Amino acid sequence: MSAPASAIPPLVKGQFRFETDCPRSSFAVLNTIVQIRSSVSKIVSSPAQRQIYLAAMQLFAERGLTQISVTDLAQAAGVARGTVYNNLGDLTGLFDLVVTNLATELNPRLTVALAECHEPVRRLATWMRLLIRQAHEEPRLGRFVCRFGMSSTTLRVVWDGRPLDDLATGLSQRGHSLGPAQIASAANFISGAILGAIFTSLDGHRTWVDAAAETVEWVLVGLGVSREEARNLAAGDLPPLPE
Repeated sequence: MSAPASAIPPLVKGQFRFETDCPRSSFAVLNTIVQIRSSVSKIVSSPAQRQIYLAAMQLFAERGLTQISVTDLAQAAGVARGTVYNNLGDLTGLFDLVVTNLATELNPRLTVALAECHEPVRRLATWMRLLIRQAHEEPRLGRFVCRFGMSSTTLRVVWDGRPLDDLATGLSQRGHSLGPAQIASAANFISGAILGAIFTSLDGHRTWVDAAAETVEWVLVGLGVSREEARNLAAGDLPPLPE
């Protein structure tokens, strides 16, 4: 049964300060990235390790969290079984390695790409479109994110932090702010819409350009941005995502 309308907290001006009240602020996320980056970089650094990492991402996207053998991984990566053993030792923690490396690679690239975008709502819109484009350009990444993007705590680093800062700041500039209980709902709303657009694009139902534009427009309208502004923010050239 749906909750009565009176039980849904409204957007209240000045109710919530994101920087101090939200435990998933960009400061917490940045700290998480710093803590795990050093261990990941020791594992995924050489060309052979990169091949193995990408092959593991593909196998997890195709099979889910089933047992992946060294033979499966070697065949998918196009390397010998001995190369897998030499670079990984065993496969314990392989899934955690993949999601951690993906998150710690993708977030800094997005940060650099958005460095010249200073208006919060525009930055949020551009961030959404960049993710959808990147999933189209790297289908392995796209299918992995579609499968695990909402369930992996580490991978949720991609959704949290700066994007939610931009959301809170942008709404505040328009006279509204999110209450603490609404932060998680806003994150799920945005990330779910992005995953839907990625899935639609990868399956060929829509081009990534159309899927991104429609998704961004409707998300922004749903968050209180005017239709005209949302449509403008959902279009236009995108900055390159650094390698």
